Amino acid sequence: MSTKDRKEREKENRRETILQAAEAVMMANGLHGLSIDLIAQETELAKGTIYLYFKSKEEILGILTVKSRHILYNEFEKIAATPAAPIEKLHQIIKANYTFYKTNPLYYDLVSLYEANSQLTETEEMYQWSNNITQLVTNIVVQAQKDGVLNQSINPLHFTTCMWGMTVGILQLIKVRGAILKEKLGVSEEDMLATFLEIFENGIRK
Repeated sequence: MSTKDRKEREKENRRETILQAAEAVMMANGLHGLSIDLIAQETELAKGTIYLYFKSKEEILGILTVKSRHILYNEFEKIAATPAAPIEKLHQIIKANYTFYKTNPLYYDLVSLYEANSQLTETEEMYQWSNNITQLVTNIVVQAQKDGVLNQSINPLHFTTCMWGMTVGILQLIKVRGAILKEKLGVSEEDMLATFLEIFENGIRK
């Protein structure tokens, strides 16, 4: 390995170490608890060293947001590639979103971060991965219309956007009010998700 190649690998390894430290900080303190100071403590690097690799904590957030959307897209892509009927694929995509929220809460929050904060500006790469997800789901909706199981008068892109909004809403309810609903009303998050899926599926079939 040449000296140039070795230095490039060391640089990439250092960048990855910093990104992993940023994830650890956010897992402990939440998205809004991220700071260069805490990353420096986690990595035992000087703040100046971190700034050699990243311009700001916002850049780090952006890179991790792209990673999160990429992971979610890959999960949806697996579903899209199955031989299941289009309606079943949409059903599975909603369930996959719930599983993503349960197993990767930090990444789920990163996926939603820029949607919930109008003051933050998405990079082109962030937007592209968001658009990739939208296009993948829209293609499934179009196929459902071609198969005659979904009303053809519905705009597929509008459908996808509404589906995403409803799913985000139910997951937010589970996240914020799930424990209270379970304690006070005996309604579990599994019950809420199952009911939502039933309403969704029954409501969209032609």
